[in-house]
Amino acid sequence: MPITLKQELIQKISATEDEGLLRLLLADIDYFSGGNKTDVTDELSPEDLLELEQLVKEPFGHETESYEAFKKATGKWRTL
Repeated sequence: MPITLKQELIQKISATEDEGLLRLLLADIDYFSGGNKTDVTDELSPEDLLELEQLVKEPFGHETESYEAFKKATGKWRTL
């Protein structure tokens, strides 16, 4: 008999002893199932919220290095 996705998840969760992982799974299930009606930004300080808003408004990739600059900067680390 083929195992269902739900059965597979239940087996893996039952076998997990990692309390941190279980808490993370619970938080994810609550969030994605709509059980948690809080916004992810609710716990941010006003300063952190302002910084996040500023980061969202920044143009994408404006601080990106070219591949050539990356190779030059990391070239001294390579031994082969």
